[in-house]
Amino acid sequence: MLKLIKYEFLRKIKNLGICIVIFAILEGISLYTIYKGSSSLPYTLIIMLLSIFGMFIFLLIDSITMYSSDLYKKSGYMLFLTPNSSSKIIGSKLLVSLIEATVGLSLLFGCLYINYQIVYDKYLNNPQAQELLDILKSIFSQPSTSEIVFIVLSFVISWFSFITTIYLAITIRKTLLANVKAGGLFSFIIFLVLQGIITYVQTLVTTYDSTSIMISNNNMAMQYSTSSIIYSCVVMLILYVTSSVLLSKGVDL
Repeated sequence: MLKLIKYEFLRKIKNLGICIVIFAILEGISLYTIYKGSSSLPYTLIIMLLSIFGMFIFLLIDSITMYSSDLYKKSGYMLFLTPNSSSKIIGSKLLVSLIEATVGLSLLFGCLYINYQIVYDKYLNNPQAQELLDILKSIFSQPSTSEIVFIVLSFVISWFSFITTIYLAITIRKTLLANVKAGGLFSFIIFLVLQGIITYVQTLVTTYDSTSIMISNNNMAMQYSTSSIIYSCVVMLILYVTSSVLLSKGVDL
């Protein structure tokens, strides 16, 4: 498993490097607009929003292509010839996706926090900066220890569940729908249906769970529950096992 994880990082090191450089440039521009004056703070907000959106898009696309490229490109042929089970191959990609998401979001929110501190110290009594301060303050409102645990667990499980749903749809396209002309369209529909059902049931579980907790601040509220986390774990495991079984039964490379 560790060798597979190392392999995944080594073959994408160039893309990761480019992403880090772009992120560093955006953060540099953001700091420049902060120090330029209060009139430039709206641009700071735009850049930070672009950074958040860009980070999530990159993590999503990278997680998808990391798996699909091995199934659809000749370079993936060698990976499936190695003495590694399908569960190990998929598991390593999920772990790499989680590591990337954890590191990426840590860097993102770390930079947001630095920007917040600079804006707070420099423009505390400036009315033009109040909107930006309010937004950043809502992001960094201090939750309790139990709330932090629920947030982290929910993020990890939700990310895994979402990615495994995508992986199952990709696996179905390459196995069960391999000889179907519109296989890509059908697999996408399968993904939408699965994700819709999973989300709907999870909402019901959270709503009717008496142990759920509500985490809220001035701008948003989020509800978490132990039952919801357990449900997501079960769903994730089912999706993971199903993808592994389908992949091991045969894939047309």
